[in-house]
Amino acid sequence: MAHILIVEDSSIQAEMLRRLLADAGYAVRVARDGAEGLRMAQAARPDLLISDITMPVMDGFELCRHIRADAALRTLPVILLTAMSDVQDVVRGLNAGADNYVTKPYDPALLLSRVSDSLNQPSQVAAECKLPLQAQLGGEVFQVNTGSQQMLNLLLSIYRNALEQNKLLQSTQDALTELNSKLQQEVETKSAALIEHERKLSAEREMLLKKEAAHFHALHDTLLESVTAIAATVEMRDPYTSGHQRRVSRLAVLIGKELQLSEHDLEGLQIASVVHDVGKIRIPAEILTKPSRLDEVEFNFIKTHAQTGYDILKNIHFPWPIADIVLQHHERLDGSGYPGGLKGDQILLQSKILAVADVVESMSTSRPYRRSLGIEVAIAEIEAGRGIKFEPIVVDAFIAIHDQGVWAPEVA
Repeated sequence: MAHILIVEDSSIQAEMLRRLLADAGYAVRVARDGAEGLRMAQAARPDLLISDITMPVMDGFELCRHIRADAALRTLPVILLTAMSDVQDVVRGLNAGADNYVTKPYDPALLLSRVSDSLNQPSQVAAECKLPLQAQLGGEVFQVNTGSQQMLNLLLSIYRNALEQNKLLQSTQDALTELNSKLQQEVETKSAALIEHERKLSAEREMLLKKEAAHFHALHDTLLESVTAIAATVEMRDPYTSGHQRRVSRLAVLIGKELQLSEHDLEGLQIASVVHDVGKIRIPAEILTKPSRLDEVEFNFIKTHAQTGYDILKNIHFPWPIADIVLQHHERLDGSGYPGGLKGDQILLQSKILAVADVVESMSTSRPYRRSLGIEVAIAEIEAGRGIKFEPIVVDAFIAIHDQGVWAPEVA
């Protein structure tokens, strides 16, 4: 049985959360402030700590910093409860070393899901390589010192909230459909006044639906911006290939359109392409920027980035197989790729598209150890591998968009 420590100064909020977790089968203890929570954690290390932010004696941020500084507690997963209404609170939480966030008031199912995710792996915050970043919002500059896992956890919080809003949007849509159906059935039996009242109610619900749709689209845009920020974090360590993931994403989506993928699948392909090299966050910068060809040991180290990217992304509940697409983007039809040596139909179509886009973009742009080989050489490479290493329909789709002038390599 997992042991969870709640740190919450509100007795009502603490009891509600305690009952929810106890009913889910967890052993729960409660502390009334950060200082008491730290003492209890040091006396008997829990499996997870959930803390409010605003508390007397010691707030949630200070408690988080003390935990990360304690050798016995530094891998303890920490979830902060926050209204997410103040950007500074989010930034302070990242800098203090929080693993995850749950917004208040929280949805019980969402909270239990976040608790389960946190219990499945120890905190990596203390061991992660911290990257100093700057973020601008409303003309204000925020300094953030965070690792990739923390950034992904924040992304997950935003994305899961977006999913909850989408559920509400769908519920409102269903209610509107049902209301319109009833309105049609009762036209002949109800008075004109009642019909007019129902129409007004329908208009109000439609207005609510539009507001919810606008809110969902705003959260969706935030998801894409967050994914782009993660990609930029990786590329900051290798300025020579800056923009590579963005260019690969653009080309992959164009190939997907030529293959007539659905809008849903194209969006998943775009996100997977933007973060396909996220695993390089664990590759030493001196290897990424080496001005000469890599030796066998260094290249084998580079090859680990596909598996590392999968490990980073696998716990994020995207509506697309993002982690698997990233894992397979260096697999080849004949089994000569890595990391799994997959063949033919064992490889996802999205990964086959990403493979061609990655090879073409890499060969047609410069690298630390060589200048650009040119688009002609890149085309010859994928044509030579058509049906051997690369999916024929994907190669043909790329050739078509190139010959039609839909795509051309970006010139630095």
